[in-house]
Amino acid sequence: MTSLHAHKPSVTDSDDADHNDARDEYIDDVLQTVKTVAEHNETLRARAPARINEAVAATKAAGLNNDGTDDPLAHYHVVQRFLQEKAFYPPHDKRKESKDYARVHKQMTITEDQPCLVCQVRHSTLADPAKNPFGAVQLETHHHTIEWALANAIVPELFNLHVRKGLLRRAQQRKAEGPVDPIYDEFDALYPNDMTPEQIIAWVDHSPDNLWVLCDVHHRHKFVGIHAITYPIWGPQDIVNSTIVDSEIKTLSDEIQKDRRAAHTGKPAKAAATDNPPAAHAAHARARHDSN
Repeated sequence: MTSLHAHKPSVTDSDDADHNDARDEYIDDVLQTVKTVAEHNETLRARAPARINEAVAATKAAGLNNDGTDDPLAHYHVVQRFLQEKAFYPPHDKRKESKDYARVHKQMTITEDQPCLVCQVRHSTLADPAKNPFGAVQLETHHHTIEWALANAIVPELFNLHVRKGLLRRAQQRKAEGPVDPIYDEFDALYPNDMTPEQIIAWVDHSPDNLWVLCDVHHRHKFVGIHAITYPIWGPQDIVNSTIVDSEIKTLSDEIQKDRRAAHTGKPAKAAATDNPPAAHAAHARARHDSN
C-alpha cells in the first residue's frame, strides 16, 4: 500500500501565508489522488480472481481452449468496450428546426435523393429490402464538422483560420468542375472573406458543407450510428468486406426491431443473453476541411 504520510513545513513568514496555504492545498490534492489510486488498485486486485474466472468460462463457452491456439487475430472477432465521455456545451436555445435547415434538409434528402454515406439507401429506396439492408425508415442530415449545440462556442478567428480556407478551396473546386448546385450559393459567396459570428452560426445550422446525409440507423442507432460509437470504428463501414457487413446486418436486424417495438410500447427492450455488439465498421467518401 502506498504511504500517505507527508511532512508539511510550517509557515515561518506571515507574508508567505498565501503561498504556503496554496502549497498545502496542492499537497492535500496529491495525497488524495495517491490514496484514490491505491484504493482503486486494491479493488481491482480483489476483483481479479472473479474476473479471470468469468473470462475463462466465457472463452470455454465459445469453444476456445484458453491457450496459445486461441489467437483472436486469426479470425473475425468482437471487441466490446465502454466509452466514458464528458461533453461540454455552451448555453444554447432548445433545438428547433429552422426554416433554412428544413429547406436544405429537404433538398438533400428528398429533391436530390442523396444516399446514406454508409449503406447507400435513399429516400426513394427505403421500401426496397434489397437496397435497404439495414432496415432504415428515413434519411436524416448530420452536422458533421460542428454540431448544432456547439455553435455558440465557436471562436470566429479560429473558424476562419482552420475551417474557412478549406471551405473556400472546396467552393473553388465545385466551380471548376461545372455548374454549381444552387444549394451552395449562400455560403460559397461568403468563403472568400472572414465570416462573422452570425454567418458562422448560420453555416453550422444549415450549410450543406456541414451536413452529411445518413439513414436513421447509421446516424443514431447503437453499434453503428455516428452518435453512438467512436469515429474510427464508424468511419470505414462502407469499405469493409461482406463478412463484417453481413454480421452487422444479422446482429442489428433483431436489435433495431426490438428497439422500435420498445419505442412504440414505451417499455424498455430486454437485453438478449448474448447481446454482443458487432465490431461495427463504417466508411464513406467524405471531404475534410484541412487548414492549409
